[in-house]
Amino acid sequence: MTVVIRQVSEDDILLELGDTSVIVQSRCPHRGGRLRFGVVNERRMTITCPLHHSTFDLRSGNQLSGPPCGSLRVRVAEDLTQQE
Repeated sequence: MTVVIRQVSEDDILLELGDTSVIVQSRCPHRGGRLRFGVVNERRMTITCPLHHSTFDLRSGNQLSGPPCGSLRVRVAEDLTQQE
């Protein structure tokens, strides 16, 4: 599966993972790392910040590992044609 990451606003990125599209805040809550440069694990549905390796669940936003920083704002993209 190919992962596509697009910046859709200053505050949000869009991750396209096969049939699933998720809108995620663009910066890590820990130190503001730019998540569009993060590592996405499609199988586990996670994203890892490139700065300090905090990992977040793309379904819930919960932090799974890394320095304590709280959760990530995530939401499923309903209809991408309406956003463009």
